[in-house]
Amino acid sequence: MKKFLQFITWPAIAGILFAVILVQYQQINRLAGIVSSVPASAAAPLVQEGLSLAEAVDRAAPSVISIHSTIRQQVQLPPPEEIPPIFRNLLQNIPAERSFSSLGSGVIVNADGHVLTSLHVIEGAEDIEVRYVDEDNNTFISAARLVGSDPGTDLALLQIEVAGFPQPIPIGSSDDVRVGDTVLAIGFPSQELISQKSVSRGIVSALGIPQNGLPIVDYIQTDAAINYGNSGGALVNDKGELIGINSFIYSQSGGSDGIGFAVPINKAMGVVDQLLTFGEVTPGYLGVITGEMLTEESSINFFGRDDIEGLLIEQVSEDSPAELAGIRAGDVMTSIDGLAISSVIGAIDQINRKAPGQIVNLGIYREGENTEFPVELGIGTSQYRIPELPAN
Repeated sequence: MKKFLQFITWPAIAGILFAVILVQYQQINRLAGIVSSVPASAAAPLVQEGLSLAEAVDRAAPSVISIHSTIRQQVQLPPPEEIPPIFRNLLQNIPAERSFSSLGSGVIVNADGHVLTSLHVIEGAEDIEVRYVDEDNNTFISAARLVGSDPGTDLALLQIEVAGFPQPIPIGSSDDVRVGDTVLAIGFPSQELISQKSVSRGIVSALGIPQNGLPIVDYIQTDAAINYGNSGGALVNDKGELIGINSFIYSQSGGSDGIGFAVPINKAMGVVDQLLTFGEVTPGYLGVITGEMLTEESSINFFGRDDIEGLLIEQVSEDSPAELAGIRAGDVMTSIDGLAISSVIGAIDQINRKAPGQIVNLGIYREGENTEFPVELGIGTSQYRIPELPAN
């Protein structure tokens, strides 16, 4: 009996295993048929668009050059009567001025050899030279002349005085920048590593004014390492496009603490255009004073409804371009050239990008109706009122 059971058990087990294998095989074939019917674009894994970071560096880095200048400064001594007599003769031998070398970075932004950099890199410079390398890694040194500068944005425009400089960097748009975007800071960070171009990686960590007392610039804040010689260098996106000019850092240690700021490239290229056209930066003048952005609460308080969005115009200067165009106190500025207003600083920047004499189309809400007013910008000193920022 035992032998008989063994005889029939093994064929039964083998049959069950064969049936399981057959079912699995049929399911695999059916699944393969389903997968093959799915379009390749739907079946492909999600891959971030754009170039790899190495390719981004290859596109942008050749256009980033080092800037070397000799700066002379007057030595300010206290009045003689404030100096103890024992030191007066000694101090008389101190030179009336001192000179020192400055290192910074710059970015070639057009085919004419114009270089954007930070004004503080070359301010007071006696002479300016730039250094760059060609495709064969040969180093070239050239004099550069100052075309013009804008203290309000701490930007300066230079021009290389010889031919054969690298190609201009691809220009992106800072209007498309979002918090969380990957960025690369490219420049020459150290006086000791004078010929060593460096790349650091980070993200856009914030957008807007970084602290009180600074010019009205909608800075890009990043945690990418920015050090001493990076001023004037490039902040690029993951496609290798220039989106900002590295300007300054907030640091308690003196080194990079991961809080750096760059002038948005759209703002910077507006400075370039005005310097090349007019020789100076003269922002367009509108002649209005606004408050903060309307909220649901303030919209109800002023207009009895909660859906009015924009900037309430509190005051219109007499004989200003805005008054001549028919803008009145109590109007709400809702858009500029068809673009909705998202912040006070953004609105100021949109106006400042234009030159005097240019036309700006303002969307205005007044007495329940939306109207568009064309305004020819003038020349004047803008006034604005912004909310107080917390102290650092």
